[in-house]
Amino acid sequence: MAMITESKIYCGPCESQHSTNVAERWCPNCDEGLCSKCMEYHKVSKSSRMHKTITIENFTTLPDFVRNIDHVCSNHDNALDLYCSVHEKVCCMDCISAEHSECPGITSLTKVVQGVKDSAFYHSVVKNIEDLTEFATKLQTNRKNNVAKLQQEKDLLTGVVKSKRTEITSHLDKLEVHLLQNLDFTITLESQQIKKAVSHLQKKICTLNEYKNHISAITDTATDMQAFLALKEINKNVVHEEETILCVKESTGMKETSVRIQFAKEIEGLVKEIQLMGNVELKKISTNLHFPGTKSQLVKNLSNIQPGRENIKLTFVSKFQLPFDIDINICCCVVLPDERVVMANNSNEENGGLHIFDKSGEYLKHVLCTSNPFGLAVINKSDIAVSFYKEKLIKIYDSDHFKVKHVLLDGHYVFGLSVESDCLVAAVRNTGIHFINYSSGKILKILPCDIDLLSYVHMIGENSLITDYEKDILYCRNRDGETVWTYSSDTMKGPRNMCTDTVGNIFVAAFVSDSIIAISSNGKDGKKILGVEDGLKNPKAVCFSAMTYTLLVVSQTGTALKYNLSYS
Repeated sequence: MAMITESKIYCGPCESQHSTNVAERWCPNCDEGLCSKCMEYHKVSKSSRMHKTITIENFTTLPDFVRNIDHVCSNHDNALDLYCSVHEKVCCMDCISAEHSECPGITSLTKVVQGVKDSAFYHSVVKNIEDLTEFATKLQTNRKNNVAKLQQEKDLLTGVVKSKRTEITSHLDKLEVHLLQNLDFTITLESQQIKKAVSHLQKKICTLNEYKNHISAITDTATDMQAFLALKEINKNVVHEEETILCVKESTGMKETSVRIQFAKEIEGLVKEIQLMGNVELKKISTNLHFPGTKSQLVKNLSNIQPGRENIKLTFVSKFQLPFDIDINICCCVVLPDERVVMANNSNEENGGLHIFDKSGEYLKHVLCTSNPFGLAVINKSDIAVSFYKEKLIKIYDSDHFKVKHVLLDGHYVFGLSVESDCLVAAVRNTGIHFINYSSGKILKILPCDIDLLSYVHMIGENSLITDYEKDILYCRNRDGETVWTYSSDTMKGPRNMCTDTVGNIFVAAFVSDSIIAISSNGKDGKKILGVEDGLKNPKAVCFSAMTYTLLVVSQTGTALKYNLSYS
């Protein structure tokens, strides 16, 4: 690598000839700077004419850890051009022979990093930083509001104390002063703890913004290899920041604090012998803010929950249904952030379309569609993706007025939908599972699928769950389309839609079996948790709301059963 000082970067080829000329361009492939003269040779040389160079100014905007990423193996002095997915490590040919000879899935690094700046992984890291920054900002605002509330309570209680003071004799002056001092001391102490949490959160926000700036520089300037390795490093740091912020959330300074005065009983009797006018009491409750992050982040918040289907407990909440009994074929349902329920009625008749209920189950409206809706997914926290296999597209509706905003995947037989990070995941019959950036509409990846009547897909981490209702099988497949595990049982006949809770349990609507099956995240075991005895008949749609911890099950005929989900 060319010599880099605090102010200048020197030409690598010139240095090899014992000359020092300031570099004007940087070649990421050669990993060295180039002066104007060497740049001309670099452009025409057969080995480097295809290399893309950048200005020294742009190169210096990259973070130090990105600039210091090696392109050559430090152990074998060979090009790092292979990637081991088992150890998640960049390797050279000698590394493979020495350390990874039995590892499956050794891949060309060029193939692995191709398109990394527009990949689901890239957008996942960016979105995680943005979500974590937003969450930390909300926590910070919450703490500032608590300080203001404490001050208001202090002012109010001070008035109460003074009002009480006027009702008693003057010999209580000392007690009044003592009590107010105690109140002020308590509020000051608590405010300091809260402000400490605010300060800590501010540092985390600055760190996250720095990572975001790093990613911006990486996007504009870094090579794909640099971007890939840098994103992994940043993602590891972001996970650490996430753990730190969640620890801060549980600290003393994050407790929702309020204050009140408990007057001594004797004060009402104006007993001269009383020693105290009252006591300052604090009430602390956990801040009612939840981080809307990934499954792994929610698991950290719910670390006291023991995952596993045997621990699942369902408590019936309510039952509601469509206000008509004909032309019904409910295929999917979703719960919006405001707890409204949306059902997709895949009927050809006049009742087909979207049906909206409020959180209590009261029917609100019928949204007419130009053809049969099938799959549903909530994106951007406020929009709904709806698939139409006859029209061969996906329409994005706003959830306030249910107006079409734009169209995705035009010309494809789209059925079930799911969401992974900022990707919309679609089950496209005769093609496979499509991963779509729902902001740009770009297809990021297609996983071929051998299921003839592909209908439903649901993401669990980076894996996709797919049901085959003809063969009564649930498949779990990785991001390369390889089957990780399968599940089948006599109690799961005609599996349709599925969902997962925040600790990895999988819930499958078994249409023919008239049941809901709970399956462990590794697919090793499962059991029926709802059936005919619970009023279930031909369920097709099932969804889980992490906001309220409820499981919603909807039959083909539009009857919905709502349960609170807990764990023993």
